[in-house]
Amino acid sequence: MDDYIAFAQKYKEVCKCIIIYIKEAHFVERDGEGKFVDGWPIGFYEYEYPQHKTQEDRFKMAKILKTQYHIPDDFEIFLDVFPQNLFDETFGIWPDNMIVFKESKFIWRGTVNLDGSREKYHSKLLEDHLQKLKY
Repeated sequence: MDDYIAFAQKYKEVCKCIIIYIKEAHFVERDGEGKFVDGWPIGFYEYEYPQHKTQEDRFKMAKILKTQYHIPDDFEIFLDVFPQNLFDETFGIWPDNMIVFKESKFIWRGTVNLDGSREKYHSKLLEDHLQKLKY
C-alpha cells in the first residue's frame, strides 16, 4: 500500500487517486474445527478475514485498511456496493490492483499475475502516460 500512496502523492497534480474497496482480498473461511473451507489469501497468510456479508462489513474492513496502512485522510476510500459488487463486476478488477480513469473513461489497468500478486501498483508505462496528461 505504501507504493500506491507514494504514487498518488507524486501525481496528485495530474490525477486523483482513490481506493475502491471491493471484495475482501484476504478472505479465509474455516469450519467449526478450524479447517479451511474457502478463501483466497493471495500469499498473505498472516491475514485471514471473512468475506463481507453486508455493506457494514465492508465499511468496517475499509476502516481497518485505513488504520493498518496509515492512509492519509485526504486519500478517499469508496466502497463497492454490496451484494451487487457493481464496480468489481463491471471492470473485473482484482483486489490490490490499480486502474485509471480520465474524464470518466477507462484508460489504464495494472498488470496482475495469475496468482493475484503484482510487482507494484504501477509501471513506467503508466508514469510516462500520466506525464502527458493535462488536466
